[in-house]
Amino acid sequence: MLTWTPDPAVSPWAEVQEDEVWVEPIIFAVDDAVPPASVTGYAVDVVGEPLVGLVVETSASGVAISAPKSLVGTFPAVDIEYQIKGVTGHCLKFADLPPQADEVIKYAPNPASIKLWTLHVTAKLSDGSSGSADFVLTVRANFTPGCTALKEAVNARRH
Repeated sequence: MLTWTPDPAVSPWAEVQEDEVWVEPIIFAVDDAVPPASVTGYAVDVVGEPLVGLVVETSASGVAISAPKSLVGTFPAVDIEYQIKGVTGHCLKFADLPPQADEVIKYAPNPASIKLWTLHVTAKLSDGSSGSADFVLTVRANFTPGCTALKEAVNARRH
């Protein structure tokens, strides 16, 4: 039996905001293995939709998880509606909003406020066996960046 640090029974093991940057990695490791077996390495599967910005590094000593550039984009807008000379268009990111757009008509943010991912961590042992544990990561939406981008887009089009 393997003893994991942190305890996978604690759920979620981590809760972050999408725009939070965390460079100090969260480490998963096995505290002990049944002798004479020892841990020779780790593998990680992130279960769920792709989580852009999450960095997973494995070594013989453990697994390090960090988000050095944040997880912004985890909650993409549902719709940004704009007009160019009376013709309506749509995009999903303010970066894709055409500079010639006269007006921003509507901004529909993603309605989700949290999303969950499971990190399935496997410790490989020297005797050929392995042990696994699941760790749940909760990411909370921060609507401030979208609100700020909307204000900037609207202000840029004021005459």
